[in-house]
Amino acid sequence: MNVADLSPGDHHYMAYIGPPEQYDFMGATQFRLLCTLGLRAYHKLLDFGCGSLRAGRFFLTYLNEGCYYGVEPNKWLIEDAIKNQIGQDIVRIKKPSFNYNDKFSVDDFGTKFDFIVAQSIFSHSSIDVISKSLKNFNSSLATDGLIIATFVVGNSDFEGDGWVYPECVNYHPSTIKRLATDADLVVTRIPWYHPRQSWYVFSKSRERLPTHSLRTYLRGAVLFDPEFKQSCKIVDKIKGDLIKYVKKGVPPNIKIKLKQWFKRGYNSSD
Repeated sequence: MNVADLSPGDHHYMAYIGPPEQYDFMGATQFRLLCTLGLRAYHKLLDFGCGSLRAGRFFLTYLNEGCYYGVEPNKWLIEDAIKNQIGQDIVRIKKPSFNYNDKFSVDDFGTKFDFIVAQSIFSHSSIDVISKSLKNFNSSLATDGLIIATFVVGNSDFEGDGWVYPECVNYHPSTIKRLATDADLVVTRIPWYHPRQSWYVFSKSRERLPTHSLRTYLRGAVLFDPEFKQSCKIVDKIKGDLIKYVKKGVPPNIKIKLKQWFKRGYNSSD
């Protein structure tokens, strides 16, 4: 079947979980983000709502044997992904662990995770589901572990109950912060590019979260692809803000050096 003929939500492993034409990108951007946040091959990763291994196929080949864990209530998605994307050899070599519960439980594995990723899970969840999930994550998170999740940010909160897929719901930033506090976690929003949602990082201590200065490296820009040109506008805005700051109060000799640096940094052919 041609991916171009599929629509989001169709009963096909590449479409059921989201826009089928972005199956490649949405997996790759998660891998890029977690590696930027320090994911190494020896870390234990929980892919919560792993679906058809859109991101899992990248993580599986990177992580050491036995380090990838996935929770997905729709078993057929994982089975189709193994058949069509990674093959049984990768499963045999990497020995991933899968759980098919629909209770938002993560303690069945009996391990502590260094990273937990939940991409486009809370965009279909009520407050009670998010609260339960974050508390469960905390109980299975290593002391210095990170939780990386997406939300659709809005000016109000979804007031319904339960799991509402494929409907998308939004939450106010203050509500997301309160949910983190209630789960005994701290949280920060990061500017990593997402076509439709916003990325948040949770941890058990504020010292583990990316600082404001480190967020400079968390942009996720995609070059030379018109479909994701918006990702580069984030970087351009940062550059513009810095230029405004320079014009306001930096001595003339420093201004000259900074302008030279910007010119080299954005136009270098090295």
